[in-house]
Amino acid sequence: MGIDISDGIESGKVIVKVLATNDTSITLLTEDKFNGKVVQPGATANRVKGEHGLAMSISVADNEERHLFLLDTGGLSQTIVNNSKQLGVNLNEVEKFILSHGHFDHFGGISEVFPLFNKGTEIYLNPVCFSQNYIAMMKSGEEIPADELGESLRTLGKEGKFSINKKLPLLSKTMITNLVDQYGLKLIETKDPQRLFKGTASSGEIELFDKNERTKGVYIQKSRKEFDHHYFRDETSIYINVKDKGLVVLTGCGHCGIINTIKHGQKLTGVDKIYAVIGGFHEEWNPIEKIEEKVKYLEALNPEIICGMHCTGFEFNKLMSRHSSHTLGIVGTEFHL
Repeated sequence: MGIDISDGIESGKVIVKVLATNDTSITLLTEDKFNGKVVQPGATANRVKGEHGLAMSISVADNEERHLFLLDTGGLSQTIVNNSKQLGVNLNEVEKFILSHGHFDHFGGISEVFPLFNKGTEIYLNPVCFSQNYIAMMKSGEEIPADELGESLRTLGKEGKFSINKKLPLLSKTMITNLVDQYGLKLIETKDPQRLFKGTASSGEIELFDKNERTKGVYIQKSRKEFDHHYFRDETSIYINVKDKGLVVLTGCGHCGIINTIKHGQKLTGVDKIYAVIGGFHEEWNPIEKIEEKVKYLEALNPEIICGMHCTGFEFNKLMSRHSSHTLGIVGTEFHL
């Protein structure tokens, strides 16, 4: 399946702003090497909040009009609501909201954000996001087969073999439906890619060219003792074709793997040149050898901007910093694309 965004958006007409991520700073300097394409918030970040979550606004200028989209809401409602006010983003103007996946650090602010949307605002989500997620990570790094997990949980827990073992908060479909009905929003549940605007599309289900790249240790819990491996069929990214520059890839957590996500975008849109990759890449749990492979892949693509935030991890950023495209993203970072 392909989607046509070949019309593209003029360079300099897209602004992506980080509204929620793990880090804040008023002393991180804007780097001259980006020639104004990456702008750090400076003193504007004096009152913003950091948290373990992610949210980004996407502003697109088209002739005399400006359109505003929102990817995720972070995990805490007070974070995105407060930060949006501090950073001059009016959530009342959001035309389309896209949920990257069904994890609480991306949907947690929904209950306070949806009431701020105007009637008719479009809500895009994949129905798999309502599945119950469970994380069971072994200290050894070994992944437990899904059909063995239910019977092994209690024993392995008592033996202290888990580094993480917990059920994640569930995204309530009833809550979403009630909010959509109450505030006159338009719910679009789909597994397919969607054209959001000229030059802009959502990914739909991300093809797993390499299944081993997905985040390990996450399961879909179907009953008390019944689990399936999670292949993140709800994971949704955003692709923006910037004229004469290439494809911008925006990710929530990148659970499908950042390489899979990029390759999917290239195949889906027909745009091979990668201009920028921004968001969460979920490399915190990976061994250094796998991180090195991904850094080398990105270096070979030679984009202008690489910014891994949220769950990306220190090791990835340390290695990626050797390439001229690397930058840090904090609450308030702006990308002028």
